[in-house]
Parts: sequence; C-alpha cells; structure tokens
Amino acid sequence: MVLELNVTERKDVITKDGKKIGTLIGANVDTKTWTVLTLVVEVFKEVIEDLKIKKSVLKAPKITLKTDIVSVVGDVVQLSVDIKELKDYI
Repeated sequence: MVLELNVTERKDVITKDGKKIGTLIGANVDTKTWTVLTLVVEVFKEVIEDLKIKKSVLKAPKITLKTDIVSVVGDVVQLSVDIKELKDYI
C-alpha cells in the first residue's frame, strides 16, 4: 500500500543547474517496506510552461518525482537533472 505523507518543513526543489522549480510538500511511501517512492512537489507558476504541465486555476499544480533523480537533500532538495531533462521524468 502507498501512503502520501505531508512534510512538516517545506523545502525548495532545484534542478542541477540551480533553477527553482517548486516546493517539496510531501512524499509517497510504500508502507510494506517503509521506503520513499516519490516526492510530491508544488510547482512554481514560473516553470509551468517550461515543464509543459497543465495549469490549475485555483491551486498550484503538483508533480511527483521518483527519488532516483534526487541528488542531495539538505536545506534544499537538489535534483540530478536540469529543467530540460526533468520533462522526461514527469
């Protein structure tokens, strides 16, 4: 079973070239193995067109990213791909 958990401390999510794409708001966890499968990111409106995702009228759009493209987690979450490569993972 997969469970979506919200984070208590939101972190910026940036690509490997330093572009801020959004805010980490949660994660999807496999409850059998207690491993994080994907991260839930609320996307900034400035990068919606770059990522070619659907705009939402009332809320910021959310995307899920597999953890295999996460490079570093600290004050920010840094991905191992740039903005162009990220489109292939959404």
